[in-house]
Amino acid sequence: MLLQRLNMDNSWFLEIGGMRLLVDPWLEGEEVDYVRWLNVQWHRTAPIAYEAVPKHDLVLITQKYPDHYHEPTLSKLKPAVIMAPSSLGTRLKRLLPDARLYLFGRDAREHVHGGLRVTHLPTRRRIDPIYDAFVLEAGQDLVIVANHGLSLDTEHLAQLEGKGSCDLLMSPFNRYALPAVLGGIVAPGLEGLKTLIEATQPTHVVQTHDEAKHGTGLVPRFAKVDRFSPEMAESLPWLKHRFIHITDYSPVSP
Repeated sequence: MLLQRLNMDNSWFLEIGGMRLLVDPWLEGEEVDYVRWLNVQWHRTAPIAYEAVPKHDLVLITQKYPDHYHEPTLSKLKPAVIMAPSSLGTRLKRLLPDARLYLFGRDAREHVHGGLRVTHLPTRRRIDPIYDAFVLEAGQDLVIVANHGLSLDTEHLAQLEGKGSCDLLMSPFNRYALPAVLGGIVAPGLEGLKTLIEATQPTHVVQTHDEAKHGTGLVPRFAKVDRFSPEMAESLPWLKHRFIHITDYSPVSP
């Protein structure tokens, strides 16, 4: 297994079981949620250059929001194969008409491409913001991408039943909360991470989607963030032997 940050937030390159994919590539510019007075954010640390992006077989887009589904980046990358939520189907067909699309929805919880099987673990939230998680399986490797955390319920556990042990969990460590009218809990912090680790028992855990980005608008103004410090891991027995601290764009092999 190989993983590499593409930005210091939530964009990754993963090689698992011989399959290579990008997760939520956002390599330039801003993210704007709906209107600029609501939320504009941009990277504090410059992402990896386009010419340095590793060769890849497909792109996985985990959420419909522009810090995950970033159209300017996708327009430049022009991926041939994309897996994404069905809510993005129309936009992706317009943006990348030649791409092969695998769309996740109520009637499509799993897709297979090449040697990669991806299982969709949907949130139970019925109103925005809706944050899902995904299980990636290829060869002997299994990775769970829960970049806003996830409260596993009996249906999720049934989806996980019979799968192999989790080699890597990717999840936020910070707690990020907004007023309910703006979305409520965006990431559940260490309490949510501990529950997810206890349920999935990953060998390794990587922090994702916790960049302290620049921002303007209501969301950055009203966000309350409890930030994780890597030094805290030593005092957390459920985390310290699993935690991989990745601070730059060098490839890492757990």
